[in-house]
Amino acid sequence: MNSEIEEYLDHVDQWKLRLHEKLKRLTPAQRKAFWARIHEEARARGLPVVEPEKPAKRAKKRPSRS
Repeated sequence: MNSEIEEYLDHVDQWKLRLHEKLKRLTPAQRKAFWARIHEEARARGLPVVEPEKPAKRAKKRPSRS
């Protein structure tokens, strides 16, 4: 039982390392497109996908009245 878990965890570690190496070679735009495609595939499979948090918009400074 434990050996199966360890084999699975080793497999996950190898997958993470390969993914990291792949992502290092991509430009920021390519990375964004990659993750968008992955999220769309997950949605198509019916998996729950967390939407990325958008930074809060800063209020615009009002012009000072003199």
